[in-house]
Amino acid sequence: MNDALLQIQSCCQAFPKPDGEELLVLQDINLTLRDGEIVGLLGRSGSGKSTLLRLIAGLAQPISGQVNYEGQRVTGPAPGIAMVFQNSALFPWLTVLENVQLGLEALGLPEAEIRKRALAGIDLIGLDGYESAYPRELSGGMRQRVRLSCTPKFFSWMSHSLHSTC
Repeated sequence: MNDALLQIQSCCQAFPKPDGEELLVLQDINLTLRDGEIVGLLGRSGSGKSTLLRLIAGLAQPISGQVNYEGQRVTGPAPGIAMVFQNSALFPWLTVLENVQLGLEALGLPEAEIRKRALAGIDLIGLDGYESAYPRELSGGMRQRVRLSCTPKFFSWMSHSLHSTC
């Protein structure tokens, strides 16, 4: 039985250079990630970390090899995969709480439930006490955590985690 949550098999990716040649940024990448595992991608600027994440998220296709998520080939944006881009993409005129609540409004929940979940999410990412802060008042890492907590996948995971620990 294959219990892989994510499987990358022999992935390669290249980009055209101005002279017409190809710049190979990923070559024969293989990775298996199981539920509960945490992986960090380390490398110098331009080494292909973001390119690999775009392949995993289905935002780009490899020139060879494949990416499978929950046993299905990733051929486009996959339900259950969220990508937080390098810029935080928060609304600068909204507070941390308001930014997180905005991500929950798409679920069509009652206002009180949105606030309750947003506050729980902010606490979970370690920013309790920063609900009224604006993005400009946060460090880069704090802004990334707020951005992550704005994704529906985060709240799906958070809801599952809270129920499984009770």
